Amino acid sequence: MAHEKRGRQAVTEEQLLQIKQMAETMRYGSISLIFQDGILVQIDRSEKIRVTSS
Repeated sequence: MAHEKRGRQAVTEEQLLQIKQMAETMRYGSISLIFQDGILVQIDRSEKIRVTSS
């Protein structure tokens, strides 16, 4: 599944679970994954809130 680099997984099962939980609780937005040397080092979540005028 995940590519190994120097004995480390590119993405761990725990990180996959975090990403899944973020996706399931987000209504509008995006999730960005930041990699360094083939290893996931940061997960950014940007959520939008739609505002409707009354």
